[in-house]
Amino acid sequence: MHVPPEGAHPFFYTLLVFVHIFVTMVAVGLNASYAIWISRGAKDAASLPFALRGVKFLDDYVANPCYLLGGLTGVLMIAMGKAIAPYLWAAIGLYIVAMAVAYGFYTPLLSRQIRLLEAKGASDAEYQALAQRSNRVGVAMGVMVVLIVLLKIFEPSLG
Repeated sequence: MHVPPEGAHPFFYTLLVFVHIFVTMVAVGLNASYAIWISRGAKDAASLPFALRGVKFLDDYVANPCYLLGGLTGVLMIAMGKAIAPYLWAAIGLYIVAMAVAYGFYTPLLSRQIRLLEAKGASDAEYQALAQRSNRVGVAMGVMVVLIVLLKIFEPSLG
């Protein structure tokens, strides 16, 4: 069990930790599934629009809200007195960058990718370039998320 900071209500703090970990697991798991959805869709041109719309739905309505809730629960744990070690500052910084990339780049790229797929098809050069860029952004976000998880699990001494 996570030991609550001094003065924090043990049940509420532990509940926050649970929600924080659970929503993060859901978000990371869904993000990991995007590559599977997209690669399966790419093997069958008729399935690709469905796969991309499925990824977009999961990203907009489940994964990203889970990440936001994870951030909120993290802030609440800090407000309850959780100490912020240097590794946690690094994780918070990566989280902010990852959320900015998600909302500022990945989500709009995915929307454009779906529109372009529907307008020009998967074999179109412009679509292919956009799909590759979307994949690169997705991989970059995935790397950031894995680094955040590593920081939070191993709690390295960075200072």
